Amino acid sequence: MPFCLAMFAPSTAAEAASRNGQTRTTVSQAVSITKNADLHFGDFAAGTSQSRFRLNPANDTVTQLSGNAVPLGGSQTAASFTAFGTPLYRVRMTVNQNRIDLTRVGGTETMRVDQFRLDGGNGTRNRTLSASGSVEYKVGGRLTINAGQAGGAYAGTFNVNIDYQ
Repeated sequence: MPFCLAMFAPSTAAEAASRNGQTRTTVSQAVSITKNADLHFGDFAAGTSQSRFRLNPANDTVTQLSGNAVPLGGSQTAASFTAFGTPLYRVRMTVNQNRIDLTRVGGTETMRVDQFRLDGGNGTRNRTLSASGSVEYKVGGRLTINAGQAGGAYAGTFNVNIDYQ
């Protein structure tokens, strides 16, 4: 009868090792916005043709682009907003509308504001918050006054957003 011998090595437990890992995260303060000034194009006398004016947000000047409406002076200021958040973080501002209609107070007549622009041109939407955690944005745009526009005060609202980048 054949004999078979099997040999087995003694069983040993596998060695195990463990290490601790760390995890970190930073929770930044939420971005907040304060409005410093509203967008004012100034005062005008309507002309006999549609007229367009641009308010430059870098220097608060109004330039006539077309038409024969007459600028009469008055307050001409870009809208101004200050963003507050975590110091030295990047933020981005966007204007939510491409255009808005201004409506005559006490009436139904409208004028259009469009082509909103930030001071420094379109390339400056992204900015870095200062060491104190703030940065200012100024917003201008283009106003269209219709031929024979009804006299009176006109008002409208536009929205801006500022988010971390």
